[in-house]
Amino acid sequence: MWKGIFFNAVAKYSGVVINLIITAILSRVLAPEEFGIIALVFVFIGFFNLFGNLGLGPAIVQKIEITEEDIGSIFVFSSLMALTLAILFFLSSEYIARFYDEPKLIPVVKILSLSVFFNIISIVPTALNKKALRFKQMGIVNVSVQAFAGIIAIILALNNFSYYALIFQNVLTGFLVFVIFFYLYPIKKLALDILPLKQIASYSGFQFGYNFIVYISRNLDNLLIGKYLGNAPLGYYNKSYSLVTLPINNLTHVISPVLHPVLAQHQDDLSYIHKSYLNIIKILSGIGFPLAVFLFFTAEELIFLFFGPQWESSVPVFKILALSVGLRVCTASSSAIFQATNRTNLLFLSGLVSAILMATGIVYGVFYGRNLVDIGYGLLTAYTLDFFVTYYLLIVKTLHKSLATFFRIFVNPLLAAIILVFFYYVSSKISFYNIYVEFISNSIIFLIVTLAVFVFPKNNRKILNDLIRRNK
Repeated sequence: MWKGIFFNAVAKYSGVVINLIITAILSRVLAPEEFGIIALVFVFIGFFNLFGNLGLGPAIVQKIEITEEDIGSIFVFSSLMALTLAILFFLSSEYIARFYDEPKLIPVVKILSLSVFFNIISIVPTALNKKALRFKQMGIVNVSVQAFAGIIAIILALNNFSYYALIFQNVLTGFLVFVIFFYLYPIKKLALDILPLKQIASYSGFQFGYNFIVYISRNLDNLLIGKYLGNAPLGYYNKSYSLVTLPINNLTHVISPVLHPVLAQHQDDLSYIHKSYLNIIKILSGIGFPLAVFLFFTAEELIFLFFGPQWESSVPVFKILALSVGLRVCTASSSAIFQATNRTNLLFLSGLVSAILMATGIVYGVFYGRNLVDIGYGLLTAYTLDFFVTYYLLIVKTLHKSLATFFRIFVNPLLAAIILVFFYYVSSKISFYNIYVEFISNSIIFLIVTLAVFVFPKNNRKILNDLIRRNK
């Protein structure tokens, strides 16, 4: 497991650097309104992708015995879904444009129907490569594709292609990922038998239900902000949310894709899964909680350094959302454990509760506060409540362990966060007269405190030593 995490980590963090560079350049070439136009459409793209997934990817990974004929049938079904949904998305262009009262969206939606097709048809090849534990190859592919598509987008943006640069980047990424993953794991026996789909229906059904309600709740903000507050506020919010989510995705997505395929091989041994997950949470919380404080106190520097001063309006909501990073880093990893233990029914329940909490927070911010700051506070409250609900369902109901014992893991990470608050409060009284110097100073403090809490404890050192030894 640690070897897979190691290769996934190298790929992910290489991708982080590449993505930050590309985003920083594009943010200086394109205006917030142009990013807002694309953000409007991505809400619907994700919705169509969701229906094309149907929980098939995790079900393929979880199923221990699966034949080439089974794979061929699932792939043909997935391909038909991809074609059908891409056509429907293409035909919905005028309705989406009318909903937002934005005629520019008509050609945007039509072109991005290709992205819908490639994203859905890639589901089975991607799952098969995960099941085969090819994390090194997948990492190389993802980083290379991200870099290549990003460079093309920058060239187009510099040549006045406006938001069409972002559209082409998205379509090209989907196309290349499908072609390369299919090449790595070719599907040789194509058929269309309904039996393999019936065999995974229960597992994939709850998985799809979870994906569906979580997607709706977590994209309701983009939908309502774009509809009632406008493109520019959506651009500012989207940039803040994306930057906050970046470390979350690149911490949990390093581990979660490895967790499910590996732990699925031990799906009947709950004690093994519990012990493995505790080690993972020690790592995630040891980084996540101090990181939340770091992002809060360096919000202005981060926005200015990566996106430029024209994005200043993103800072207040970014600071609020940053406080949720520690909680979200941990809970984002929980889905892999629900999947590995065949409890997608409880995964669905946790998603349902989460959706209700998120929707309440978003609606409060949009209709009561009518500003991005109140949306941030609503979401922060929702993430906090979701943290406790998720771990009650996971630790108590799924793994049958003590919740109090589990929460003791968070003592050291919370201590590190408190220490960081003290240091940053003191350093805020010192004027550096330069955002670069201030950012570097805050970064050094973050690294020192995090390493002190994360590396020095004996148990954490053992986890790290195991990780290093298994990847020599």
